[in-house]
Amino acid sequence: MKFKDVEELKEALWERSAEDTTFFVDPDYISAVIGISIDDRVVYSYEKMVEFLVNSDGMAYEDAEEFIEYNTIRTIPYMGKNSPIIVKEEI
Repeated sequence: MKFKDVEELKEALWERSAEDTTFFVDPDYISAVIGISIDDRVVYSYEKMVEFLVNSDGMAYEDAEEFIEYNTIRTIPYMGKNSPIIVKEEI
């Protein structure tokens, strides 16, 4: 599932009557959205989030990982029951 921008994601959530779902907006990581879960939570790919920061902000890979760990993942517990899901594939 791909979304071209946050407005398109909002529309998809609205169509599912999931307007109260929380998602990232700054940065929006829109290219890292890989779907919406059965319980209407936005699902992100960790690897694509890193790629987004590397490509859009010119961060080094390690800096992007650190940014996500400290500025994104740490916020999820405060977002409530409709918080985003970040999927990290282990190799």
